[in-house]
Amino acid sequence: MYHIIINPSSCTGKGIHTWHRIKGELDRQSVPYKSYLTTHFGHGRQLAEQICQASTEPVKLIIVGGDGTINEVINGIPDLDKVNIGYIPAGSSNDLGRSLGLSKDPLLNLNNILQCRQVRLMDVGVITGSDKKETRFLISSGAGYDASVCQEALKSSLKTFLNHLKLGKLTYILLAIKQIFAKPFMNGEVSADGGAFTEYHRILLITTMIQKYEGGGMKMAPDADPNDGLLSICMVHGLSKLLIFFLLPTLLFGKHTRFKGVETFHCRELAVRLSRPEVIHVDGECPGDMKEYKIICQHNELQLLQ
Repeated sequence: MYHIIINPSSCTGKGIHTWHRIKGELDRQSVPYKSYLTTHFGHGRQLAEQICQASTEPVKLIIVGGDGTINEVINGIPDLDKVNIGYIPAGSSNDLGRSLGLSKDPLLNLNNILQCRQVRLMDVGVITGSDKKETRFLISSGAGYDASVCQEALKSSLKTFLNHLKLGKLTYILLAIKQIFAKPFMNGEVSADGGAFTEYHRILLITTMIQKYEGGGMKMAPDADPNDGLLSICMVHGLSKLLIFFLLPTLLFGKHTRFKGVETFHCRELAVRLSRPEVIHVDGECPGDMKEYKIICQHNELQLLQ
């Protein structure tokens, strides 16, 4: 039995059309399943929790939607060890699908899930703020510039318009250009793996990656490996806004890491203390502002049907 959570509104209606194709194939193959359509923000989390609590057997859970949908679902699962997850991308950015090399054909992804004989293990990031609340992420978490892009994209009518034209990824590019000049720099301190804090000024972003891509195809962490048990950190600091603007295209190809002012490293745990609360994103969703937070990598925590 497969449980399938679908976000029908993902990518301005792409989710429901993708689900209709998947449903037809499931019925054709006589695959047993139960389906659940999300109706509001946070509903995926609620559904995942209800499904897991009602089951005494290991759960096979398929998610149809975007990066935000799968983030909701994994945060609703009480125990990841008891769930095998299949993912069929149907969002506007689909950074997780891109990083994992998933097909753009939902039926091919479905059949790979149904025919899977051995799960793929994948790392999970966990961010904890001063309130001690833990939030999981599969792609990335960031403070500063990329979080501001995500926050504006979530409420932007431009994203809806471009999704209708099948140009949803262009949303992030346009907002990325705008936010270079709109987002103030940050100041703060960073510690890796319990070491001493290092102070930084004029910080554009502090991004923690599990996968290679975020923001609709920006190759923020070209060396990230979702199975190495490590967080891939990218910090940009001490650069002028004008120089950052000209460096922006290099993000598309992962070539930004060669420039002075772009600092990258790997660690199992990252602690950040900012001079003021800043918007934080997890997999493109923005749960709130944080001044201090810690991120850890849980090695091979997710069991992926692929």
